Amino acid sequence: MITLHHAIKIAASRHAIFTSLTDIEKMAAWHAGVVEGEILPGQILTLRPKAETHFSWRTEKLEPDAVVVQTSLEESEGQAGKTLTFRLSDLADGRTLVELTHGAWADSDPHLPFCNTYWGEVLFHLKTFNERT
Repeated sequence: MITLHHAIKIAASRHAIFTSLTDIEKMAAWHAGVVEGEILPGQILTLRPKAETHFSWRTEKLEPDAVVVQTSLEESEGQAGKTLTFRLSDLADGRTLVELTHGAWADSDPHLPFCNTYWGEVLFHLKTFNERT
């Protein structure tokens, strides 16, 4: 099994970034496509970045300004059941480090390289949104 690892440094507070990851209206402002549902423990978030693509995530854990953990319930491309984790920490220069893990992927999953690329794009959108607001 493979776990994807991504990280980005953002010139914004952990609180601002956490809010961008957990407030449905803020997420819709920076995330591609349609964003539906709620980001609260036990609730479902559905992302539709393109008409033919959707992902549904159940939020498992929220630690304010620090951690978001979700489990994939449904994916239009790929196997559900993967875990997505965002971890936020302060950097000495005042920026926030956002670390993302997404696993566990089957070694042979044909969607793995596409998702790996897509996470880089998503984190760039999160950075751009938070640094301009």
